[in-house]
Amino acid sequence: MPSAAKRLLEVTAAVSRPVLLVSLPQNDPDLGKAAVDAGAEGLKVHMNLHHAAAGVAFGSWAQEAAAIEQIIALGVPVGIVPGTADNICSPADMQAMAEAGMDFVDAYLSDMPAWMLDTQTGVHIMAAVGYQDLPPHGTPAGLALVPQVRMIEASVLPHEAYGKPLCLADVKTYAYLAEVLSPLPIIVPSQRAILAEEAASLHKVGVRGILIGAIVTGKEPAGLARATGQFREALEALV
Repeated sequence: MPSAAKRLLEVTAAVSRPVLLVSLPQNDPDLGKAAVDAGAEGLKVHMNLHHAAAGVAFGSWAQEAAAIEQIIALGVPVGIVPGTADNICSPADMQAMAEAGMDFVDAYLSDMPAWMLDTQTGVHIMAAVGYQDLPPHGTPAGLALVPQVRMIEASVLPHEAYGKPLCLADVKTYAYLAEVLSPLPIIVPSQRAILAEEAASLHKVGVRGILIGAIVTGKEPAGLARATGQFREALEALV
């Protein structure tokens, strides 16, 4: 794996505040550059799925690789959602992604095949905890015992809750995950319409990263850069 960029795990460990990640609404190097120039400390891309919030269909690694390699070349850690359970990347894809410099893969527990835990590619695992993985439906506690899982995405809301304001119940859930899954870094995605000024509340309950996506950034470079800059400024104020 190329070593130009720090690993996301290193970035989160280097600062006391949450780090800022941007989920790109398209695998577009121009969008990636806009995010990085505005203060993104990591990026997330996608393949093998239709992204509901962005309204975009993403193709296979072969179809997306050229654009993603340009995004990786921007010099910050880049992770990828490798698909869904019925259309996930192959072991050969994982090897190719590692060779391209991909830092981590990020998928729901029910989408991630067990073989992904045992690859020798060096690509880190970010496990996405979903609504169905929380009490009373299930429990995420066992994840802390799986050594290959290095980070957690707190994707805890059902789709019908997307885009609504952040509420105390959400913050309580993030606090629960930070406690139950300590010391794994908890990354909160913008399933809610999170405001930059709410970063302080997330920081106080142990969140280690905020991942803003289409619900907060929109789909155009100007809006994405504006939202990224606002969140980075709010996070820097927490130091």
